[in-house]
Amino acid sequence: MAKRISVGKRLAQDMVPKKGLDALFSDTPVYHSTSTPAKSEQKKFEKGTFYFDPDDLAKLERVWLKLMGQGIKCNKSEIVSILISAGLEEYERNPANNALSQRLTGKRRRS
Repeated sequence: MAKRISVGKRLAQDMVPKKGLDALFSDTPVYHSTSTPAKSEQKKFEKGTFYFDPDDLAKLERVWLKLMGQGIKCNKSEIVSILISAGLEEYERNPANNALSQRLTGKRRRS
């Protein structure tokens, strides 16, 4: 049985100049890119652990399914990240009167 070639070696082999018809029709060697620019441009996420109300998770699931039904490719982490960013921007614009302050009003402060 032949030994398996590692992924790194296979990628390196894909980057060598091509022969055959490619060599006949062009002066420059043909290289096949193995990278996908769309993924490299995506924002990197860091892992965090948060606890959510079960009703909020159900709403998140419904919104995610509606967006996917509209043809918008996304995941729930992206949705939560966007909503958190929007809420934090609102808080920074108006710390005294925003949704975050209004929902937390009346909660006990730490001493």
